[in-house]
Amino acid sequence: MIDRRDMLALSALGAVALGTASNADAAPVTPDQASLSLHGRKLHILDLTHRLTRAFAFTPGRLTMEAVEGSGAKAGMALNRISIVEHTGTHLDAPRHFAPDGASAGDIPVSQLIVPLVVIDIRNKVKADRDARVEPRHIVAWERRHGRIPAGSCVVMLSGWNPLKAFSSYGSLTPAERRKSPGFDTAVMDILMKRDVRGIGVDTMSIDAGEAMPAFPVHQAWLRSGRWALEGLTNLDRAPAAGGLLFAGVAPLENATGMPARVIALF
Repeated sequence: MIDRRDMLALSALGAVALGTASNADAAPVTPDQASLSLHGRKLHILDLTHRLTRAFAFTPGRLTMEAVEGSGAKAGMALNRISIVEHTGTHLDAPRHFAPDGASAGDIPVSQLIVPLVVIDIRNKVKADRDARVEPRHIVAWERRHGRIPAGSCVVMLSGWNPLKAFSSYGSLTPAERRKSPGFDTAVMDILMKRDVRGIGVDTMSIDAGEAMPAFPVHQAWLRSGRWALEGLTNLDRAPAAGGLLFAGVAPLENATGMPARVIALF
């Protein structure tokens, strides 16, 4: 559990977390967990990011990477040119994704990307219903146990779903099969906004449950309110339900509607 005294020290760590990058092959980044000593106690660092590979297929295209010949090649310098849809792999949805005049990925202040982490576990519900959603009763249950959701936090859904598997098979799925995935219920949006929650996140392909697509009501309500979302998270089962911090590292690309992210939890 991270207390107020730790927050200033962790702000310095945030610069490091926000600057790291991801590479190769399908699986959580390895090593995906580490620890360090802070004020005489152990601080756990957990990577919530899937490696970004061609396995994350996404319409209208896949990740491509090709070598670029440059003047520094003789000196051993290597360069690659990449082409990628912004919303691929573990990524952030900026408000502009659904609000033309909303903030882009490059407009989000760094202070809003280092936030308290709240994990809502609905794995038992998902076992019985592939279209399960985070509902108001889940928020009530969490607050009954842990207290009021912190202002400025990121509330994430732990469904136990595997977005990597879903992305890799997405092209072969029927429309009906694509509409089978957990997400947030629209009834939760107003509650989280009243709590002044900054972001929401999921370990699925979309913050909207599959049945809600292609209308995307959660995207519409949440992103148009000026907030952001994270999709394609992993390792949430190893993060605490309360008391952690989330770092969302995204390149501040001007006008971007989203961006692949390196997401890290500290607790």
